[in-house]
Amino acid sequence: MKQRNSLLLPLAGIGLGGWALSRLIRHLRLGAAQGYFEGKVVVITGASRGIGRALAHAFAAQGANLVLAARNERQLLDVAAECEAITPSIRALVVPTDVTVEAQLENLVNTALERLGRIDILVNNAGIIQGGEFVALGRESVRKQVEVNLLAVMRLTQLALPAMLSQGEGHIVNMASAAGRHTVPYFVTYGTTKHGLIGFSEGLRRELAGTGVRVLSVNPGFTESDVVAAIRDTLRRMGFKILSPEYVARRTLEAIILQQPEVNIGLLETVGGWGSALFPRITDLFWRIVPPPDFAEKAAQQRTE
Repeated sequence: MKQRNSLLLPLAGIGLGGWALSRLIRHLRLGAAQGYFEGKVVVITGASRGIGRALAHAFAAQGANLVLAARNERQLLDVAAECEAITPSIRALVVPTDVTVEAQLENLVNTALERLGRIDILVNNAGIIQGGEFVALGRESVRKQVEVNLLAVMRLTQLALPAMLSQGEGHIVNMASAAGRHTVPYFVTYGTTKHGLIGFSEGLRRELAGTGVRVLSVNPGFTESDVVAAIRDTLRRMGFKILSPEYVARRTLEAIILQQPEVNIGLLETVGGWGSALFPRITDLFWRIVPPPDFAEKAAQQRTE
């Protein structure tokens, strides 16, 4: 027992030292990258609210030029004005876009290239969620979630990639979800689309290795937005912390600078992802005993269009 205890202390010290060193290196790398986004052209879908709006503000604060896409033009104009107020020297273009319409995706890419000359970063952020028992979800609900959350991302990436490959550099950022690693009951279709988005990111990242175009999967946990409006209080009762969009945006920009392939945000959700992979039965048990009785009812009320 004494021998075991005598080994634990040095091992703990090595682990703590390694963690501290990694944090120092991270801090130094981020500090050395000041101005990284200045003058870059960033296309953001779903930019009218939530994480998309927070991302727009964060990129604007770093001097990036923006192409903001979403269906609601009035909200986009508000976000563009906010961004230009943050950094008056930038340009913030508004391109109303329904990501399920091919012609509008083409227009988004063409507008960015014609007006700003290049696309340095594409942020695929647009997404919807429609909860409820899977057996009760209508065909249209399943189809629409797959189309918006996954198929539109793949198609827009196809349209933007040639310009990035021609430049010899670029960054594709796919805003997936912790639900892509740890799918939540009553949100089966949503989790499936995010699981597919993570797989798309992984495969594309490996395919583009050596081209100068990088791919990042961002997997945030439950974040303050329309996506959790109906189940926010229920999630808090279960012990989940609701993340702020600004925190998710900051972590995303840091991950781009650090050229990370993936970033997981949210402690309990990240642990859940590991648990799903390593201890699926224990994770299944969590979802049997922890959710309150009204979880299914609240999930069915959680719908964005």
